Amino acid sequence: MAATPTANRPLTTTPEVDRDDLLRMWPKVTGGMIGTAAVLLLVYLWGVAGTNASPGTLIGGIPNIWDFVTRMFPPAFETQQEVLKTPPIDLVFFTIPRVGVDSVTFPMPTIIFAIVETIQMAIIGTTLAIVISIPFALLAARNVAPHPVIYQVSRMLLNWNRAIPDIIFALVFVAAVGLGPFGGVLALAIGSIGFMGKVYAESIEAIDPQQVKAIQATGANRVQTIFYAILPQAMPMVTSYSLLLFESNVRSATILGLVGAGGVGFTITKYMALFQYDKLLGALIFIVLMVTIVDRFSDWARSRLI
Repeated sequence: MAATPTANRPLTTTPEVDRDDLLRMWPKVTGGMIGTAAVLLLVYLWGVAGTNASPGTLIGGIPNIWDFVTRMFPPAFETQQEVLKTPPIDLVFFTIPRVGVDSVTFPMPTIIFAIVETIQMAIIGTTLAIVISIPFALLAARNVAPHPVIYQVSRMLLNWNRAIPDIIFALVFVAAVGLGPFGGVLALAIGSIGFMGKVYAESIEAIDPQQVKAIQATGANRVQTIFYAILPQAMPMVTSYSLLLFESNVRSATILGLVGAGGVGFTITKYMALFQYDKLLGALIFIVLMVTIVDRFSDWARSRLI
């Protein structure tokens, strides 16, 4: 029986050498590792020099930080008297009237209304972003795009969208539709297309091509292949990224309010402009609670859907 090339190949290591490598406390240092570490060190030194990062400056600013923090205590909560009634809900074709008792009132923190508005902005903005991003993802996925030119153009458009900060979209839409949450919704929706289109496209590119070929072998057309072979495989990752986008948009909606796009950010801007730091802390407490609840909801939904 002829010996195989593998059998005639000399061993490059011995069991004793392998054992020493496994028992070594520190990894063996090579020239490549030293070169990589040197490059990383130079990059970080360059970054520190460019940002004027100085521990001494931070230490010197600690008294100012302490002064700012002490002004926030004790926290205060701005309230207003509300009747024991549900708010009216304006839908497209009709309005759900208020239900409750007019004679009973209770104090309601005003930040609650801003938080509700922020969550509404995140829900609608995220939904619009998902609906718009999926077609872009299908065109930007290498294994699904109908033509290489369409693939490159779609990728380029997604890159351009990611390059523009959400705050710029907010300024544009606030100028277009005026102050309020609608401009924030549009900013969240359009500003999320670049990121979501990219991650959706990468999820589609990671699917099993054999299932696609099996569906195509039955005579399915392109649309049927997308709905029965491509999207079902990509749906777990699409769902996970969509929930992540919702969490991110809740935080982004808070920031967009700083430029008049509604939500909690508008209230925070008011408190900061009036130097009402105690009310600012009260608002931050509710914001932390909101983000925590949204995070727990996202974890629960992810465990149920994926």
